[in-house]
Amino acid sequence: MNFDSLKKQIKTVTKAAFLENVSNYGKDICAFALVSDDGAMTVVPFTNTATHLQKTQKEDPVYKEVYEFEPAEWYTSDGANEEINAICKILNQEVLSDNIDFESFKNQLFETCVEVLEELQQDNFFKDSLQKDILVLFSISDTDEPEEKLTKWAKRTNTKTRGEAYEAYQNKVWE
Repeated sequence: MNFDSLKKQIKTVTKAAFLENVSNYGKDICAFALVSDDGAMTVVPFTNTATHLQKTQKEDPVYKEVYEFEPAEWYTSDGANEEINAICKILNQEVLSDNIDFESFKNQLFETCVEVLEELQQDNFFKDSLQKDILVLFSISDTDEPEEKLTKWAKRTNTKTRGEAYEAYQNKVWE
């Protein structure tokens, strides 16, 4: 797999998905993530809104950090759907091919997604689009990926304060 080409595709689609959500939800957006799975067959954008976050935290305050830091609990996984589906199709074909070193492929895919988010943060893409900082994560659904790795990624894609808040959440979850 040509990961340079895939990275360009993921970056283009990430921007399109995010801007589509900005068009729909505006400055109510408080978080954005790319989410894959342990099978490395998907890359899906997730977006959370402050309104949704406040509502879920008020309804279930015991799990307020979960609603903040777990993309599966966020408002939507919509945006650039056709383009996202095309990337997922490519990933599926690659994973199902006979000559794949799956662990290497999975690790490279995850790193590629983190790099895309990291570069977009460095370019102030999210901040310029909303005129504010938001939480930006790469996450894996239903994973047993070590929390140290998830925390390392969060620290790469966020401000120091947000990275530390994510680390505190991970430490609390795994106590």
